[in-house]
Amino acid sequence: MALTRVQPATWEGQRAWRKTYAEGGHRRRLAALRWVARRLGANALLAPVPLTAERACRTEQSMINRLAALGVRVPPLLEVGDRELLLGDLGPTLAVACRAQADPQSRRELVALGLRAIGEVHARGGYLSQAFARNLTIRDGEIGFIDLEEDPATMMSLAAAQARDLLFYAHSTARFLSGQPGMHAALLREHLQGVPAAVRAEVARTTHALRWLVPPARLFGGRSREVAEALASLAAACR
Repeated sequence: MALTRVQPATWEGQRAWRKTYAEGGHRRRLAALRWVARRLGANALLAPVPLTAERACRTEQSMINRLAALGVRVPPLLEVGDRELLLGDLGPTLAVACRAQADPQSRRELVALGLRAIGEVHARGGYLSQAFARNLTIRDGEIGFIDLEEDPATMMSLAAAQARDLLFYAHSTARFLSGQPGMHAALLREHLQGVPAAVRAEVARTTHALRWLVPPARLFGGRSREVAEALASLAAACR
């Protein structure tokens, strides 16, 4: 993927964000990840082919316009350039909101709200780029979606792209419910019961392929433990 930089800006007195795209990215690492994903049969984890700065910029415009046409809350395109976009502000990220929320029940409601919003995108035939909690926003109880410079459908089926959204979201939210045993898995299980069989199968296939990572990942802290917790929740949800 192209390198991006986001800086605060203003547009007609309103908060905005100037996003610029540059050449770069980790082509060899992404190629290796695609090879591993194919070997594991984890279609939902296939990394999109790295794009030039111009193509990444055009891809984000296309993703924003496509999702907006579906009625999804995405940043308005205020200015458009070959390697630069001026984007409207959608509020703080869901990750920030969850970290700031001390009440466990309120954190659960925030995680559930984001999951429902992703489900609504999927129900309309859409999908996201990287559905991590840091790429969801919240304002006045409404969820928005940002950082859309990748188009997973260039590498995988719609079912796999939607499964990818759920996998990424699960990975990024497990830590927020770590003090409520079983709650994260319960939210995922309830959600998976209502998704198309093809999406559920992609989630189950990927979780099964990565199941061996859970024990060793739990031995480490930080991100590794978060991966382990997310995979454990997904495994429990898929049963």
